[in-house]
Amino acid sequence: MNEEDVVNVIAILAILVVFITPIISFAIRYMRYKNSSYYKITQNPYSFAFGDKGTYGEYSLYTYLRHFEMKGCRFLFNLYVPKGGGRTSEIDIVMIHPKCLFVIECKNYSGWIFGNENNEYWIQVLPIDYGESCKTQFYNPIKQNAMHIRAIRRYINDAIPIHSVIAFSDECTFKDITVRSNVIVNYFSGISRDISLVVLELDDCSIDVDKIYNDLVQYTNADERTKLRHILNSRNIDDDIISSSQK
Repeated sequence: MNEEDVVNVIAILAILVVFITPIISFAIRYMRYKNSSYYKITQNPYSFAFGDKGTYGEYSLYTYLRHFEMKGCRFLFNLYVPKGGGRTSEIDIVMIHPKCLFVIECKNYSGWIFGNENNEYWIQVLPIDYGESCKTQFYNPIKQNAMHIRAIRRYINDAIPIHSVIAFSDECTFKDITVRSNVIVNYFSGISRDISLVVLELDDCSIDVDKIYNDLVQYTNADERTKLRHILNSRNIDDDIISSSQK
């Protein structure tokens, strides 16, 4: 084999690597998703999980937390929990730990985040061209998750602790966040550590993880009618909040 042949072989191998590496990477990521608890519960297609911003945020956060499964935890996603009067509470993630429950509100946001635990609304600031920015209000996620916990408490023994977790994407930046309660508010990458610290402080106890899972799993995979009714009811609640804040 002469020098020219060697060069040609190397060029061919380089081209194969360029094309094959992304395929292998995709296959690994695809199989990891299909084997995850997130997929088994939600049945969301791979294309939707990685194409929808909110869904991708939930799955991304789960990838930071799934190591807890080796410690006996189980996860539930996208629950529509009845709270009376034909209304439901949409919960992003419930992590059932052998010592307690973590109810998690997931915010896959970018930009700057401003918020106070006591305020009705928080603010997201997104940059626009030429130094300008766009401000958007969103309902206080701590109050939002408190409503979720009240809804799920109806189905959970009062003796079982429930902790509130607000998780923001690492793509955003906390500019002025004031939280004085024991609610966890952090980036996706920091939630695992915060949860571990909470668990360390809890008294030794053991809850029936499988029973709670089986009691709540029925509220996952809601049909389209339930989702539409939830959206319509949520809009009515938002209107009530706006009206009361203007009085």
